[in-house]
Amino acid sequence: MLLALLQAALLVTAAPPAPESPPVRQQPVAIQEDGWDALEAFAREGLGAQGIEAARFLRAHRPARDAALSAELLTENLRLALAARDRFPWAQGVTEELFLNDVLPYATLDEKRENWRPMLLELTAPIVAESKTATEAVQAINRELYDKIKVHYNTGRKRPNACATESIEQGRATCTGLTILLVEACRSVGIPARAAGVFLWHDDRGNHTWPEVWVDGRWQFTG
Repeated sequence: MLLALLQAALLVTAAPPAPESPPVRQQPVAIQEDGWDALEAFAREGLGAQGIEAARFLRAHRPARDAALSAELLTENLRLALAARDRFPWAQGVTEELFLNDVLPYATLDEKRENWRPMLLELTAPIVAESKTATEAVQAINRELYDKIKVHYNTGRKRPNACATESIEQGRATCTGLTILLVEACRSVGIPARAAGVFLWHDDRGNHTWPEVWVDGRWQFTG
């Protein structure tokens, strides 16, 4: 009898514990996608396969910080980039790769995001009106744009990576701000353009940024 009671007690103490409730999974933080969803919808509604590809390219390669850009900025940028490709003769021969990487983007570096394309197109289109080639257009922009908007090199700016409107409002910009202006002015009229630079000169004189444009089948320095 005693042995049976001990065996019963051991069975009770050895019984498996009741299963624990499964842990509550935390829901991922939702990222605001309204602007990007609107961009793809805008492309599907009337921009054809090229517009859809361009919208998806921008979305796939955007920086993480740009997840919540406005629909107005994104759709206007796409519409005017595609329109420039049709409007300006030098833009019609730009390859798809160059267009996507160096005409279409809505920003140049890490400057403040803004809807710069309408403003710079209005400023730049008259400058290149008599140009027959991309080379002539770039030379005209580089010669006339900064005087037209009254922006010149000056280290007294508020920040080195000023966006276009910040540089225009201050009337001054560093090499980075001037580069952003020229790159985006060129892109507004369908000329592939990008920023280049060095982090530090060999003699510790600081850094430098300059624009490069795609003309005559290769990247060339301007500034």
